[in-house]
Amino acid sequence: MDITKRQEEILSAIIMEFMDSADEVGSLSLLEKYHLGVSSATIRNEMAKLMELGLLEKSHISSGRYPTDQALRMYVTNILGSCSLNPLISVEIRQGIFRDRFSKEAVINSILKIVSEETESVSFLIIKGMSRYWGISQLFKYEELREWEKLQRIVNILEDTNFLDKLMDKYSSSGVSLVIGEESGVKNLEDCSIVFTRLPFWDTKDSHIGVIGSKRMDYAKAVPALREVQNSMRNAMKGWN
Repeated sequence: MDITKRQEEILSAIIMEFMDSADEVGSLSLLEKYHLGVSSATIRNEMAKLMELGLLEKSHISSGRYPTDQALRMYVTNILGSCSLNPLISVEIRQGIFRDRFSKEAVINSILKIVSEETESVSFLIIKGMSRYWGISQLFKYEELREWEKLQRIVNILEDTNFLDKLMDKYSSSGVSLVIGEESGVKNLEDCSIVFTRLPFWDTKDSHIGVIGSKRMDYAKAVPALREVQNSMRNAMKGWN
């Protein structure tokens, strides 16, 4: 989708505000916080055009706007090429996997814990019809996920291996895959994103490692963290039978 440089700057500012607070964003707040070099009226006009393009939407209780799932996907796609993991986290992942590489349980616990902490989301691992997860408490950091129905749905999904297997099969790609907001088609999961990748694990190549959390999660941490786990597991498995 082609948008102008000005529209891109305004959309990026709205996304950054939304990722920080989950609140709808108005033209005045953008004018005060960002040096966009245009008037409030111009910002409102551009926001209206972005709505027509399906990149912004609004609720009935506010004059502000918030990004659509389509806009978030554009944002994530744009940052994926430039994002990299904190070198200290990379070392921690590699050392943890290498240290525990001869114990399945130790490796599982090590991977799940560090990925959950780094991404501030729930991490999960699917191996041969079995699912394991870590970090439910991370969800309470996001105001939009503190509703009982949403938390219950997330837990139900994490414990439903068949559902996760079908989701992985449907959206899996050669690299890290993302399912943002309503793309999952699951009720009460509209405010969530699922990020995952295929993972070699002992005698199977069809395992998956991923995270589920707010669609405001820090994708610039989530995506490279999963890449690092995938690469570290591949390297560690070279010495396994």
